[in-house]
Amino acid sequence: MKTMTIQCADQWEEQLRKLVEAGWFTTPEEGVLEALRRYLSGHSVERQEKQILADVEWALHGGDCNPPA
Repeated sequence: MKTMTIQCADQWEEQLRKLVEAGWFTTPEEGVLEALRRYLSGHSVERQEKQILADVEWALHGGDCNPPA
């Protein structure tokens, strides 16, 4: 396991503190790890590349991703 130090906007820290106070997380670190886990689970390099290629395909063919052969 690695240790990371981060800086974030004051409003993010405040939101995180409120979630901890409300019982959603036991520590701010737990909240940050959950946010990071959720982000990374939906943003893999492969998924990003696939989305970029789909966007390019859409742009080249006017929204028709199945152009005539």
